[in-house]
Amino acid sequence: ILLLSALASCAAVLSPYVTGSAVSAVSDGSGTVWVLACLAGLYISDWLVRFLQSFCMAAIGQRVIHHMRKTLFQRMKTLPLAFFDGHRHGEVMSRVTNDVDTVSSTISSSLTLFLTYGFTVLGIFGMMLCLSPFLTLVSLSGIVLVMLLTKIITKRTGKLFSKQQKSLGALNGQVEESISGLLLVKAFCREEEMERAFEEKNEALCRVSIKALICSGYLMPLMNVINNLLYVAISVLCGVLFVEGTISSIGLITSFLLYVRQFTRPFVEIANIYNHFQTAVAG
Repeated sequence: ILLLSALASCAAVLSPYVTGSAVSAVSDGSGTVWVLACLAGLYISDWLVRFLQSFCMAAIGQRVIHHMRKTLFQRMKTLPLAFFDGHRHGEVMSRVTNDVDTVSSTISSSLTLFLTYGFTVLGIFGMMLCLSPFLTLVSLSGIVLVMLLTKIITKRTGKLFSKQQKSLGALNGQVEESISGLLLVKAFCREEEMERAFEEKNEALCRVSIKALICSGYLMPLMNVINNLLYVAISVLCGVLFVEGTISSIGLITSFLLYVRQFTRPFVEIANIYNHFQTAVAG
């Protein structure tokens, strides 16, 4: 999967350079057929590599989760009775089902994207340095803002997602006790108390889930604003440098603008993935 992630990033790293070469070829009046053929080959190869990557990750991810469930269940057999006296059965079941499923979704989907975007950032950064070290340094200013916002927001969301998982476990414990002890509840006419306890835990879970989703929802819009503003700033700067004669190739400008768009996007996606990782960490 590491190898496939590195290969999957090749299309993102090479396609802007090939596109810039095609623009330069058009402006110079030379042939562009071979350039377009290379670009088509890149995208086809990218599709094939990503398909193999998803296939491998699905199989490996589910085996990891299978092993986690098996290990947790075997561990339950060795725990003393005092553990089960001090923990609700529904809460224990929530650990084996809901929390493991949370980890499963992160491993199966987010991990491959995280690896691919990591390789993409390194490759694009190297290509940008080769094209224009000055414009690359200007582009890094937006990345600093992205990383700062990510740190601030995920610090808050991590605590909220942890509370969410605990509230979910408490709710499952309440449901399990209510169902298993339903005969006793009816015998002693405790239906209203049972319903009240369920409503309190359900409401607590609802509140913390709303806070977690709203707080995590701040990240992507803010990142997109920074991304777009950086793209506009670099575009204007490229225009000024082209008028002054510092940059003479339209193809270079085209390639660099495409790299800027792709360079900031992985950071935005990585920030969003890291935000989702908080739920897995809580699980």
